[in-house]
Amino acid sequence: MKNYLLTIDLNTLKHLGIGLYSNIPAVLSEVVANSWDANARNVEITISNDGTSISVKDDGWGMTESEINSRFLKVGYRKRDDPHAPKLKGRLPMGRKGIGKLALFSIADTIEVHSIKLDEKKRLLERNGFIMRASAIEAAMKDGRADYQPDVVPEKAIKLAEGTLITITNLKTGSQVTEPFLRKRIARRFGVIGKEHGFVVSVNGKPITLEDRDYFGRLEYIWCVGDESDEYLKQAKGVRRHEKLSGVIDEAKGFTVSGWVGTTAEHKAVEQGNNGVVIFARGKVIHENMLPDLKEGRVFSKYVIGELRADFLDVDGDEDIATSDRQSIKETDPRVEALRRFVKDSVLNRIGNIWTDWRNDDGAQDALDKNPAIQEWYGSLGSRHQKFAKSLLAKIAGFPTEDDDLRRTLYRHGILAFETLAARDGLDALNQIETAADVRRLLDLFKDFEELEAAHYWHITKTRVGVLKKFEKIAPAAREAVIQDFIFKNLWLLDPSWERASTDQRMEESVTKEWKKIDAKLSKDERKGRIDIRYRTAAGKHIIIELKRYARKVQAEELTTQVRKYQSALRKCLKKAFPHDPEPQIEAICILVQRNIDFGHT
Repeated sequence: MKNYLLTIDLNTLKHLGIGLYSNIPAVLSEVVANSWDANARNVEITISNDGTSISVKDDGWGMTESEINSRFLKVGYRKRDDPHAPKLKGRLPMGRKGIGKLALFSIADTIEVHSIKLDEKKRLLERNGFIMRASAIEAAMKDGRADYQPDVVPEKAIKLAEGTLITITNLKTGSQVTEPFLRKRIARRFGVIGKEHGFVVSVNGKPITLEDRDYFGRLEYIWCVGDESDEYLKQAKGVRRHEKLSGVIDEAKGFTVSGWVGTTAEHKAVEQGNNGVVIFARGKVIHENMLPDLKEGRVFSKYVIGELRADFLDVDGDEDIATSDRQSIKETDPRVEALRRFVKDSVLNRIGNIWTDWRNDDGAQDALDKNPAIQEWYGSLGSRHQKFAKSLLAKIAGFPTEDDDLRRTLYRHGILAFETLAARDGLDALNQIETAADVRRLLDLFKDFEELEAAHYWHITKTRVGVLKKFEKIAPAAREAVIQDFIFKNLWLLDPSWERASTDQRMEESVTKEWKKIDAKLSKDERKGRIDIRYRTAAGKHIIIELKRYARKVQAEELTTQVRKYQSALRKCLKKAFPHDPEPQIEAICILVQRNIDFGHT
């Protein structure tokens, strides 16, 4: 009868195992790392159909009963310090403290382990299996026991041909996981997964690849760091620009890094909680995000993602740099401080210095390429203003919205604001022209004004043509409502010289009051013939506008009489409000939808 023994104070197991990790990917990463250290070439992760159990099977060395007790079940076993431990060829072992396996208890109650030990000729030496239950460990602690004996799995129940199988069941509430989520998270936690590294990890039968990290398709720009970083540029096929940076931190000490740091085109492309720079050592995540440590507050940092490999952080013989939860590193260690300075000064500062220029150029170019109207406006600007116009277009292009109508509105108002500011800048420049030598500057200034004015009136003309086309499309019987809606806000429809109309609310109230007195004297038919009447001022004139209904027929004499009454009432109002003003210039306009004037016998 086999006998297995976990040699650890059970209270220590509670702190180091049950409460060690907080998420399934981090826990399974420890199991995958053990497979790497067991020289496995293939690792198969399988999620049950209902998502309540997970198994991890590898084709590594496997374990004898003695090795299970002295290595797997011995908390704190340091394989790097064991002279009898099998030596890896072409691999650096990932495990160090011997406590990662205990993380399994943080996500599940039951852990079942099967392992097959073969000799060099692939002949069976031992078949072993056992089951550990967190609930049983808790019960042992309550009884005051100092050790725990896992349940033995009968050899006939072990069906493995080679390697080790770990099955995690009775997952804790909230620990269920989906295949796409797990695939991406495992891919992001290792830098040595794939055939090229001799380490294939699969989830539900499908191998994890570099593409599963789901980073490179999001990138707009990439900075490759170190001599071994060209492979990342090949993956980031869609980037618009790239640059290569040195990965040397301290050549004398052998401190170097490799990897990449990139920025996304839009902030939404960075997933919540994944905006940062991951640090790898020996092919495995050693620090999940260094970016918050660097306190970089510039805008570009909100778009940053990256992966850097820094093997000098985990060298045999040096002090262990990882914190007890194996998910971050000790901030005060000199090696960490050197890495932090390098990332901030040599990587992020370089990105920050060039990112805005790249974004301005590319964002503006996108706006120009996608919108012929904007392209025409930009081409109409003087060269001195095009640089600032590009910056404006880039900022609008980068505005976080998927509403195309809103973006078009931003472009329209942004361009008008730009032209206004450019004109104001030109007026300020007039104050600096003092000598004959400044004549050339004055000519350039006038040229800029001409260009801006031409662009401005081009927009006005285009808008007005659109309004007129709208009139043409509306049925005659509906034009009264359209005229009522537009005519008083757009007096240029009546006279192109009336660019803007200004109103005086008090004056309009007085005029309306007087007109009501006139209305009282009109016949029923006369009142019915008018649909509206308005008072405006424009170009120094006082304007009375009357609209006649579509079907209303009037005589010229009737119109003349009405207009004279309106003019008389307006003069009375103006004289009362402005007794010292000269005789007002009044213009009365009667709008008829069709030619329906009956000239009769007058």
